This record gives sequence, structure tokens and C-alpha cells, in this order.
Amino acid sequence: MLKTAFFYFTFWAILIFTAIFFIPYYILKLVGSKKSAKLFVYHISKAWARFILDVNGMSYTSYNRENIPETRSNLVVVSNHQGSFDIPIHISSLPFSVGFIAKHEIKKMPIISVWMIALDCIFINRKKLRESSKKINERIHLKDTNPIFIFPEGTRSKGPKMGAFKPGSLKMLFHEGADVLPVTISGSYKCMELHNNVKSAHVELFYHPVLHSSDYHHDDFNTFNKDLQQIIAKPLTTKK
Repeated sequence: MLKTAFFYFTFWAILIFTAIFFIPYYILKLVGSKKSAKLFVYHISKAWARFILDVNGMSYTSYNRENIPETRSNLVVVSNHQGSFDIPIHISSLPFSVGFIAKHEIKKMPIISVWMIALDCIFINRKKLRESSKKINERIHLKDTNPIFIFPEGTRSKGPKMGAFKPGSLKMLFHEGADVLPVTISGSYKCMELHNNVKSAHVELFYHPVLHSSDYHHDDFNTFNKDLQQIIAKPLTTKK
């Protein structure tokens, strides 16, 4: 339990420490280019993620990084969700910033909400589905924003078995013709969920070829959803 307590302490301590970077961030927003401000946020978020992983003894190996596209426009990153460390692992590994879909209540939290807004995260109210759908649809087509990141299982699987994908957000991006970068995360549940305590662990990330929703017929979402799930699930069932 001491290691878990240390994790929460370091998580909030480093987050509070990042508040000192608000000044240069807002200066860059006011007098610098939008690109320079986004690059600054990318480096801050990546440093935060790596610090969280390093001090808690987490490591990872990324495979097939050549599948990560150079063009970020109209891109959505989709991954399975095994554990609490998934977000810092993905932030640390990806060569660009991503905007996660989060509950609207988080927007009221100090410090963390500032960085999430800077990362172009989407805050949604699950009780207002039409409003949430509109936010995601508009976000997919916005230029000069970070790609959206989606965990379609909706919650952590807390184990090696992947849960079924909920169609909501996936159906939205499918009908908007988004390009999907499928990512498999394997072993992250060992970082906390397996023992109900933080433990050092090694995680594997698999980047798959981009899946173009525009390659499917407009009313063939079920095939797209099935293909996406099979792609992401394959490394979890295939022994290396």
C-alpha cells in the first residue's frame, strides 16, 4: 500500500509543480504561434507522463511504430483499456499530443483542467448525448488540433481480456469518415489492478496500420467495429 500512496503523492505533486509552466504557456499563446504553444504543451505532458512511469518502476516497449501516420488530420487513436497507467503510457509513447474524451466534471478541477484544455480534450456530459455527439463530430473535423483518443470499452478491463467496444463514440467517428490508428496495450493491468496495489511492470504497445472508415460502406458500421476489435485484440491472444 505504501507504493500506491507514493503513486498518488507523486501524481499530484508533479501536477501541482507543472502550474509554474502556466506563465510561459499563456505567453506563448498570446505572443507566439499556435504551433509553438502546442509543442510546449506536448513536451510538458510527455515529461509528466515519463516522470510518473519512471518513479513507479513502469517501462514499456512499442512495436510497429512505422504504422503511426505522419498526417494527423482527421485521425483518431483507439485503444483497449486495461489499467490506471494506460494514459501516461500512451502519452509517453505517442510522438504527438492527443485529446482524451473526459467527463465534464473534470473541467472543474484546478490545474489538470488547464492542461486538458491545452491538449484539446473533449469534456462531455453523458446525460446529454446529443450535445456530446455534436462536440465529438465538430472536433473530428477541426484543423490544427490534436487527434482524439478513445477507449471504446468505456472502462478498464482490469485484466488481459478485452471487453466489447461500446458503439457510441466509434459510430460517430465512423460516420464522419475518420482515419483510425488502432493501438493494443498489453500488461498495464499488472501495474495496479492485478494486485490492487502499484507494482513495477513492463507493458507492451502494438501500433497497427491505419483503418480508414471511408473504405467501408456508409451503413456497414458493424463490420468496421468488428474489424477494429479483432485488430486490437489479436496481440492479446497471440503468443509472441
